[in-house]
Amino acid sequence: DDQQVAKTLARFPALLGLSLEKKPKPTSQWLQELGMDDQQVAKSFASFPSLLSFSLELNLQPTSQWLKELGMDDQQVAKTFARFPPLLGLSLERNLKPKAQAMRDRGFADTQLVSLLVSFPRLLGSRLDLLKHRMDVLAAQGLLAEQSLR
Repeated sequence: DDQQVAKTLARFPALLGLSLEKKPKPTSQWLQELGMDDQQVAKSFASFPSLLSFSLELNLQPTSQWLKELGMDDQQVAKTFARFPPLLGLSLERNLKPKAQAMRDRGFADTQLVSLLVSFPRLLGSRLDLLKHRMDVLAAQGLLAEQSLR
């Protein structure tokens, strides 16, 4: 609706300078091909407007591919993106991979990472030091026992 468009433009005025054929339209189509419905795509753009400016080849597809390499299927990737669109803006090398490795180092198998990230994708939006600290606290309280994770 018009209010949503105005709100999105206020949050991301650079949207006015984007070519519809080069950015928003291909991004929208790609997200739909991945499994997001029209409402999820619209909500993702509204909550994270800079998503409209990201490159399919440099941002979206590599992140999607990495999640698939962890073990997610297209439906899980779509669900993860719909729940936390800013995930698509995080650097694979400087952000996502180090966080996944920190979880592996604390006993999480990739299958458990997939389950956790589909349910709580915002974990990947946490700072790495904070994520490690939280896992250490849980482990110290016996809530993150390695043997229960395998």
